[in-house]
Amino acid sequence: MTVAERKLMAETWLAASKGKLKTIIHVGAIALRDAQELAAHAESNGADAIAAIPSYYFAPRTPVELATSLQSVAAAAPNTPFLYYHNPAITHIQMDMSVFLTIAKTHIPTLCGMKYTGSDLSGASRCLLDHGLEFEIMWGPEDVLLGALALGMKSFIGSCYSFAAPIANRIIEAAEAGDFEAARSEQKKLKKLKDLAERFGDPVSTFKALTVIVGVPVGPTRAPLRALNAKEMQRFQSTLQEEGCLKWLTESD
Repeated sequence: MTVAERKLMAETWLAASKGKLKTIIHVGAIALRDAQELAAHAESNGADAIAAIPSYYFAPRTPVELATSLQSVAAAAPNTPFLYYHNPAITHIQMDMSVFLTIAKTHIPTLCGMKYTGSDLSGASRCLLDHGLEFEIMWGPEDVLLGALALGMKSFIGSCYSFAAPIANRIIEAAEAGDFEAARSEQKKLKKLKDLAERFGDPVSTFKALTVIVGVPVGPTRAPLRALNAKEMQRFQSTLQEEGCLKWLTESD
């Protein structure tokens, strides 16, 4: 998306969610100045918080470099809480996030936490143990939501929740009630849905398709990603039906 499109999307979401939801606007961009512009725009439009991945073409190589680069983004929205979005599968920036948080809090006065979308529960657990009283550590990967709950995570952001939030809620409720058999049963459903979607193409495209199936017309993906065509969509829905997954998407809490 262009900067102008991202601004319009932020404005639209903030207007729709006002008084209903807390809204975090992602402002990360390859170009640092674009990220700063988006951060300032988000603050001026009343975002509850901003989040950012770093510029990752010429990427920071150490926790100090990462904290310094993000400092200038957060400074463009000096009155808005800032979260770091740790997503090494996309950014290829892999380092000890607990060390980063120790350094970043001296660089970024508005730092309030991070979304941890690394694949390692061990690294997220270290962040939670070292910084959980000071920062909000939000877990990303939905297919190990139950594992994150067992470690003490309380906040979750994931793409699958656009179409499978009731399943995730049941995992959380069952775990909090100590019913881990029920929690594991629901986790298997979420894992199966995610794995099946990834078999049919790029996750962004198939997750959008699933969101359409549950009644939210979010539209297709753009190039270089490819949306499912009508025949693929039909085959995808048929497979979901055959595997017993389609009914999970319509079950309410």
